[in-house]
Amino acid sequence: MVTHQSGPDDDPDDRRLDDLGRRIEAVREQHPEAKPAQPSGRLNVVYRLSTEFVAAVFVGLALGWGFDALTGWKPVGIILFSMLGIGAAFYNVFRAARQLSAEQDKQKE
Repeated sequence: MVTHQSGPDDDPDDRRLDDLGRRIEAVREQHPEAKPAQPSGRLNVVYRLSTEFVAAVFVGLALGWGFDALTGWKPVGIILFSMLGIGAAFYNVFRAARQLSAEQDKQKE
């Protein structure tokens, strides 16, 4: 009984993949500046800031609810921690806006 061991060049799928890889690299060399389209920068900023704001408020509410459940002081925890969450949300938004403004200033230079 004879067994045939196949080498890396015997598999037609490997050859097709290698050929495809070479063709992709050839196209990339012809168009080096082509990059995938990215969404608008302003839209990314809006999503980021709104997500950070909402997340901070929800974390404050969750901590307040947990504090109320542990201590039994029903309205105090939610009121206190929701105010802390809103304060943290504004702080995060202002901090992120400052960072984005600094990045834009660097790009303009």
